[in-house]
Amino acid sequence: MTLTIPAPVPSSGRDRRSCGDAGAAVRQHWGTPIAFATLDPAGLLSPSASAIEAEGPPVESVPPDEFVTDPDALAAQFHASFDALAAAHGPGLTPPVGRIDVAVRIWRHGHAAPAAAHPADLVGWWVLDASPAPAPAESAHAESGALAFADPRHGAEAPALPGRPWGRRLLVRPVPGAHVAVPGWLAASVVPVARGQHVLVAVASTVR
Repeated sequence: MTLTIPAPVPSSGRDRRSCGDAGAAVRQHWGTPIAFATLDPAGLLSPSASAIEAEGPPVESVPPDEFVTDPDALAAQFHASFDALAAAHGPGLTPPVGRIDVAVRIWRHGHAAPAAAHPADLVGWWVLDASPAPAPAESAHAESGALAFADPRHGAEAPALPGRPWGRRLLVRPVPGAHVAVPGWLAASVVPVARGQHVLVAVASTVR
């Protein structure tokens, strides 16, 4: 399954449920707990975001206030998304969301992350800025820098069945404004970033 933001993705045999006030476009996908929103970060970005160069380390951690004018507002949006995702699935998904950690990173050519779970209860990504991915006609890396999610629970690789809640791959391309919240046990990866592309992304995780 490929999600090209902001096109909706149908649920897998279950009705989509609202995910609260985390953003008007937040939706739950499949039977796997995941929420997606398109949240315009323009009001939070400092002018330095437009000066990011494509050349540099594959992954560069930067102080949030170097590119974000209001780090507290950035964290508050993640908190709202986590609260909404937890509320949509009930108390069995995660303990009440308390403190969260937020990091801001620049992904460039050569960065990739293999599919892995996260030790936090909930994890979120927000693409703050990105240069365009190569066009499909020009490169085999048109999905470079995308976030890919897969449910690792038993049965996810079984043949597709109507209404089966797991096993559908979700791919979110790095379009500015893409915002995703998932439980930490969900397998998440990053498609290798192509040469000439960069992605400025905020990554948040809950802290017990």
